[in-house]
Amino acid sequence: MIKAIYPNAKEFHSLLSGLNEITDEVILNFFEDGIFSRYLTDDKTLMGILRISKEFLEEYTIEKPIGIKVKIDDLKKILGKAKSKNALVELEETDAGLKVVVRDEKTGLRSNIYVKGEKTSLDQLTEPKVNLSVSFTCEGKVLKRIISDVSIISEEVEVSTGENNEIIFSAEEGGKSYRAVLVQDKPLKSLNIESAGKAVYSVEVLKSALKGVAFSENVTVSFGNNIPMKIEASASSGGQLIFWVAPRL
Repeated sequence: MIKAIYPNAKEFHSLLSGLNEITDEVILNFFEDGIFSRYLTDDKTLMGILRISKEFLEEYTIEKPIGIKVKIDDLKKILGKAKSKNALVELEETDAGLKVVVRDEKTGLRSNIYVKGEKTSLDQLTEPKVNLSVSFTCEGKVLKRIISDVSIISEEVEVSTGENNEIIFSAEEGGKSYRAVLVQDKPLKSLNIESAGKAVYSVEVLKSALKGVAFSENVTVSFGNNIPMKIEASASSGGQLIFWVAPRL
């Protein structure tokens, strides 16, 4: 049997809501090192990954690795009852799926629900193995505004490095063009360029990914030459949500 306690039910709700941007169902994989869930869209343009390492779980008991497929809305119904950061969430395996308990450590209030789930073997979907030579961190709202502006004139955007240690978002279509230049401190909070990178991505797919990580103030983006872009955000209690965006070739 499995029992896992994550210290922040509201954040768990946010992580699942982020994955809910691309799928209605997830396989929660319980393995020795923690919990993870991965989903690849049918058109293979976007992969979402939810990851919670064992070190961030207040309690974690597992007899053997297993996957449990559940509807995200079923989990969100009970998690939505968490009204404060003091509420934790407890997941416990049952014969029919999961027992989910939300408990407020401060007030003592407790809610629980039994969620129907399909037992499966562990999901083996792997992440792209690519050389991400460029990485930067900034507020997610900055990127959302850039992609929103680009969407006015084009369905795709080129992301590249410039000659002066800068990140450039550019688009051109129908005689109109757009260009945004991001540098350290204006507005980048961190920037690392091991080698030059350039790739083109779908604006709509980027919108979905950025909406998924909207729970976090800061977002880290990594890319390279014509390879998938990695967009990641972390919750304060240790959970992580990652999106891989396929390039347009």
